[in-house]
Amino acid sequence: MRCLLAGALVAGTFLSVSPSFAQQAQCAAPDVQAPATAGAPGDAVQRLVGNGTAVTWEMPRFGLQVGIAKKTDQVMIFFTDPDHRYVLGGTVVPVPYQTLRTALTERAHDLAPELGLKGMFVQNGPHFQVLYATPDGQGAIAGTLWDAQGRNITRQQIRLIPGAVPSVRIDGGAMRASQPLADQIHGGDVGSPEAPQVVMFIDPRCSFSVRAMRLLQPAVDRGRVRLKVVPLSLLDYEDAGASTRYALAMVGRPASFMVSDWMNDQLGAHLDQTSTAAKEALDQNMTVAHSLSLTGTPTFFWRKRDGTAGRLDGVPRDVDAFLAEFGQ
Repeated sequence: MRCLLAGALVAGTFLSVSPSFAQQAQCAAPDVQAPATAGAPGDAVQRLVGNGTAVTWEMPRFGLQVGIAKKTDQVMIFFTDPDHRYVLGGTVVPVPYQTLRTALTERAHDLAPELGLKGMFVQNGPHFQVLYATPDGQGAIAGTLWDAQGRNITRQQIRLIPGAVPSVRIDGGAMRASQPLADQIHGGDVGSPEAPQVVMFIDPRCSFSVRAMRLLQPAVDRGRVRLKVVPLSLLDYEDAGASTRYALAMVGRPASFMVSDWMNDQLGAHLDQTSTAAKEALDQNMTVAHSLSLTGTPTFFWRKRDGTAGRLDGVPRDVDAFLAEFGQ
């Protein structure tokens, strides 16, 4: 699962990793900045990997330092300049940058240089990627760029390019204030019908969404909560459109299969089986998410015991305390 930083191609092997090691509990929407974490001023590596992470260094390549960060069961391979002004995570393309730019012609959109790195936004039908030139010009890295303040530079560079990030369509299908939230969205239900219901917005490609579902699954199995799991596509800007493809596959499945297919890695078998109905359902989910000012996934909504609305952005830190908000 990818959320903020991808893996890298090293010795011919693509290593898919969790997002950055920063202490955040939510996959951010394209126009939402990830909070900076503690680290040495001006040192992007320390800022992103955080304290308690072992970093080893490999042979420099393409004019960049190559680092491997390890923390418990997470591994992140990244590139940085000698002064650690930025961290660049992604896949190495061992072709001169200018050769790629010439070959891509009108499919590429040049980005303003940031931190001394040239970049281009490349679109191929509904799929896209950002490529950065290596300092020696002999290669490119398709991925995400972060600065020493923890800001996602890639997100800022592409956010104004039409089609670069998921758009939310607000039209005649405006939500009725009196209509229950669960009736406005398309998702899969898991848990006992008698249990208190919680709406859980997720991106199927978001590792924090997966983590939250695993944390809550025992409570679902014991009948303490019923989840309505609602797919969104928020991470296209980092995974070349895979977020939308997986969200469409998930929302296109029968409601009784959505969550199990997602958690058992079965959505990949349905990526080419999407329909107009699935597209409309995902658009509706995105419209509702926009109306709720949703900033990332997972995000939870429920009705409190006193009748007021409850909301939690991110993975519950204390499951029992979370369940107490709406428990019977």
